[in-house]
Amino acid sequence: MYLLAAGQATSTDIPWNVTVPLGIIGALLSIPAWIFFIRGALQIFKTIRLGQPALKRTDNPGARLGNLIKEILGHTKMAKKPGVAIAHWFVMVGFLLGSLVWFEAYIQTFNPEGGWPIIGDWAVYHLVDEILGIGTTLGIIALIIIRQNIGDKERKARFYGSNAKAAYFVEIVVLLEGLGMMFVKAGKIATFASYEGGHAATDFLTMQIAKILPESPLMVSVFALVKLLSGMVWLFIVGQNITWGVAWHRFMAFFNIFLKRNSDGRNALGAAKPMTSQGRILTMENADPDTDNIGAGSIEDFTWKGWMDFTSCTECGRCQEQCPAWNTEKPLSPKKLIMDLRDHAVASAPYLLEKASAPAGGGLFTGDATEVDPAAEAHSDMPLLQLVAEGEMGVIDPDVLWSCTNCGACVEQCPVDIEHIDHIVDMRRYKVLAESEFPTELGGLFKNMETKGNPWGQNNSQRSDWIQKAKADGIEVPVFGEDIENFDDTEYLFWVGCAGVYDDNATKTTRAVAELLYTAGVKFAVLGENEGCTGDSARRAGNEFLFQMLAEQNIETLDNAFEGVPPKQRKIVVTCAHCFNSLRNEYPEMGGNYEVIHHTQLLNKLVQKGYLEPVNTPNSSRTVTYHDPCFLGRHNKVFDAPRELIGASGAELTEMPRNRNTGFCCGAGGARMWMEEDLGSRINLNRTDEALATGADAIAIGCPFCKTMINDGVNNRQADIEDKSERTQVLDIAQMFRESILVDGELPAPRSPEFLAAPERGWVDEEKLAREEAERKAAEEEKRRAEEEKKRKAEAKAAEDKKKQAAAAAGGAAAAGAAGAAAAAPGAPGGAPAAPSAPAAPGAPAAPAAGAPAAPAAPSAPAAPGAPAAPSAPGAPAAPSAGAPAAPGAPAAPKAPGAPAAPGAPAAPGASTPAAPKAPAAPKAPAAPGAPGAPAAPGAPGAPAAPGASAPAAPATEGDAAAEKPAAPAAEKTESGAIKLGSTTPGAPGAPGAPAAPAAAPAATAPAAAPAAEPAEAPAAPAAEQSEQAEAPAEPAAPAAEAPQAAAPASGATEEGGVIKLAASTPGAPGAPGAPAAPAAPA
Repeated sequence: MYLLAAGQATSTDIPWNVTVPLGIIGALLSIPAWIFFIRGALQIFKTIRLGQPALKRTDNPGARLGNLIKEILGHTKMAKKPGVAIAHWFVMVGFLLGSLVWFEAYIQTFNPEGGWPIIGDWAVYHLVDEILGIGTTLGIIALIIIRQNIGDKERKARFYGSNAKAAYFVEIVVLLEGLGMMFVKAGKIATFASYEGGHAATDFLTMQIAKILPESPLMVSVFALVKLLSGMVWLFIVGQNITWGVAWHRFMAFFNIFLKRNSDGRNALGAAKPMTSQGRILTMENADPDTDNIGAGSIEDFTWKGWMDFTSCTECGRCQEQCPAWNTEKPLSPKKLIMDLRDHAVASAPYLLEKASAPAGGGLFTGDATEVDPAAEAHSDMPLLQLVAEGEMGVIDPDVLWSCTNCGACVEQCPVDIEHIDHIVDMRRYKVLAESEFPTELGGLFKNMETKGNPWGQNNSQRSDWIQKAKADGIEVPVFGEDIENFDDTEYLFWVGCAGVYDDNATKTTRAVAELLYTAGVKFAVLGENEGCTGDSARRAGNEFLFQMLAEQNIETLDNAFEGVPPKQRKIVVTCAHCFNSLRNEYPEMGGNYEVIHHTQLLNKLVQKGYLEPVNTPNSSRTVTYHDPCFLGRHNKVFDAPRELIGASGAELTEMPRNRNTGFCCGAGGARMWMEEDLGSRINLNRTDEALATGADAIAIGCPFCKTMINDGVNNRQADIEDKSERTQVLDIAQMFRESILVDGELPAPRSPEFLAAPERGWVDEEKLAREEAERKAAEEEKRRAEEEKKRKAEAKAAEDKKKQAAAAAGGAAAAGAAGAAAAAPGAPGGAPAAPSAPAAPGAPAAPAAGAPAAPAAPSAPAAPGAPAAPSAPGAPAAPSAGAPAAPGAPAAPKAPGAPAAPGAPAAPGASTPAAPKAPAAPKAPAAPGAPGAPAAPGAPGAPAAPGASAPAAPATEGDAAAEKPAAPAAEKTESGAIKLGSTTPGAPGAPGAPAAPAAAPAATAPAAAPAAEPAEAPAAPAAEQSEQAEAPAEPAAPAAEAPQAAAPASGATEEGGVIKLAASTPGAPGAPGAPAAPAAPA
């Protein structure tokens, strides 16, 4: 009955007994809605925390904020579709500012005449309310119509694969919100006298709607309740579905745009993201497979920014619509890739949280999860799916991963700045470096780049072939290191690239550019055979360490060539778009800073300066279409210079429908140049068809890879034209422009060489000098500390030696009187009579202190008079000759006081054995005591040690001498041709002493030792590097041959073809016990 009330109502006419309960119902129903929504938001928050730390995502916050405002308010990323951009802008603003109007419904359900205090009476607020209601309603209706027209059933539709249910739910709620804003306002105008029927300036539409509405306060409360509850339903449903990107992007987009890779607002194009782990860039030198993530092999390996990308996807399908792989029937859809990673991340998050896998202090925030779903807890030990694998056990199919050309169309189109290429490259890195799983064609590519320095596998000497031909034709091409020694009189370095010398078609471009530079009088030089591959294909294929190796070599070469040239004048001109991108965008992160320009940019500049003057000829009026190379255009925004140069040549440019930022890829990027294209149709044929459809006489190119692909496409499509000269020409712009300056078929006379810009030379790199000085000082300080430590240890050793010498002398004097009672020691084997006795040697000096520094494999000291002593037996157990087991040590003779200690004997050469930790030195064979008053019987000479198998033994172990620090193992090539990233094997510690080889068969029986006479002390040799050595008689043992020391391994990485692998840490084998000396051989 309230809806039928007539007349202008006042606040006293409001049915409070109805509106207040309505308000209470609205407030109570909102509680669970907000609880579910906040819980969903916290789940996303905790899920993103699981990611690894990310580099430089909050630097330069002012610039980031400015870019955020520009992208949000200007809708710059959506401007490529103007109609959609306008409709979406109103819906977005309706959501942002309309939230203020939506919260007002809490008041309006209780009090239909009420609203926000103060601002609710402002005319500007009424105007904003009016515009938001109209804009939101019309905008969402337009978007619904667009979605219906595009559809989601056909593969070519950009909504194909999107969650249509979620999209329609969101759109319906937004439509209800827009209508709610208008009808609540119209109802208040129709009902309450305070609105005075509305005002044309602020209520131009709602006052018209009010004319058809009854005057009813209850109606206004009901409208407000519907507006309120529709929003509550949205919160409730969306909060339980955190994979609904079409809803959550309304919140996540702000963070994702603010935290994009480049703070200046540029897209994540150009350079590939460096390979990182735990927030640091990984290199061959610092990568540790035990702690570092090599690429992305599981969902936890992505950074928190990656996880944020996954949750921000709005499923609009713009990336899918532009993707060359998807448009040629391949399985890769950038949208589906991100959606699959998002779904996997959300499904895995509870298990990861239960396992406390969130890195402490890592990611965007710190702390561990505390709330875990019971279902997740019950399955917390369940293994996660493989990130990239075939079938049901994989999240991403390998064909999806390897179909990407890295063209950047997805990144360029994405309205919320998702960085698709970075995630694809990271997954490729894991497959290549950690698992050695990649298309077979890449094995040859990696091997060629590593061993030959170019993808073609050709000899480096061929890099000078074109130079010799050019010089023979009178074109001066100075070569750095041959024709010039420095850059004092040179302005540009012409980087030819691998294709420019090894590909016959691209060599024509190289020659054309050299001729044009020579004709224009540009002071340029080339590196000739010193040039190497920039490594673009290796990096894009996932072989990050091979890229780093090639880049470091090139940077060293370039820095040597540019010595004395300021960074801003280290100018490099290139013809290859891939070299251009690597040198310009990727080398700076490794210390290579140069001014890199494309040849079309330099040639266009020469035309503008009048250094090159095209001549109008009948042939120059032909029509030309231009193909934008992805790594020149979309990645680096070089669009105008090539087109201006085409125009300067006199040709008429006819654009393809897909051009500039929306240009279609040729199919060669992302290392696809070297892989077969077996799935779907060929990308290059798709692009060639578009070029031929323009009817142009020629197709202009600015990249050798693109030239190869488009040329192949033309030959395929025009194969029925037997005369190749009548086929559509595919030319580099430099070739085309060269034709335009010919006079009677000849190049004009060259200008006198001059600089285009005033040069600065003699520059000194102060930072480099400061860095070198700091390193020198650090080395000197380290050397000083080492010398001090050595001196301290020497002093401690001397003091200990002095104490032991005094103790030994005292012990020798006390034992002299009892020596006469000593029985004769057993002689050498064989029962030979003893030799006459000789005076005994004096007591041996004490062994060195235990703390003294030990040198590896220190030679033994000479033996006491009588026979050579057996040195200590270092090394691993040696294999005796002819397979005989090692002989046990000779039995020790009774100890005679004051007799000298026997030095250690060297070990016999042993069979190849792994290194093992140090063990105490083998016990020394004691000598028989000499008879009193007689000279000591010379012992039988030791038989030569049996030779063992030829193999290096571990470093010698003597006493408590410390083992030297092992070096990393040498790089080991495997058959696959990939640099396997497995686990580093550190060098094993020093091996224990090996038993000496058995003595040779006795030639004759040795005489037995004579009975001991009155002993006299004879000098003995000092003990060899032992911390504690008991005094022992000096009976000689057969000296064993010393095993050769194992060579230090060269590196901690192994190689398989061209893929660097890190191996898992393997501790050295446990120490073997010291071996006894070989028995003495009879004389």
